[in-house]
Amino acid sequence: MNRVWVIVLCAAASAALAGRARAAGHWTQVAEQVAAEIDHAESAAAAGHAEEAKEAVISGYFNQFEQKKMEIAERSALGIEHVSAVEALFHDLHKAIGAKRGTADLHSVAEALRQSLRSDGKALDAAGIGPDGLAGGK
Repeated sequence: MNRVWVIVLCAAASAALAGRARAAGHWTQVAEQVAAEIDHAESAAAAGHAEEAKEAVISGYFNQFEQKKMEIAERSALGIEHVSAVEALFHDLHKAIGAKRGTADLHSVAEALRQSLRSDGKALDAAGIGPDGLAGGK
């Protein structure tokens, strides 16, 4: 009988933890991590550190957006055209840093990217997209 209670309690604890993970908003958290890299890029560019800024954009894209499967999640839930638009914002930001067109233009592109990522993170969480990037995934 004690084993049954242990199994029931473990199952309940596991379900509670899974519920907390979903409530925390996995994709919202990933979006914030990517946005932090964009913040870093914008700050570095404003300080005149173009190479550091470009590296932060690249890190945000490859080490956060792609590696944490947000690109796959967006493709699955929001479509290829949407993913292309987000990727274009990463490209535009990288290009704006290289062109040294001024902080207003750079800020405009960075803010558009941050807003898109945050909106997408919320949409992915609401759609129940799992951390593997797939609907109902793990």
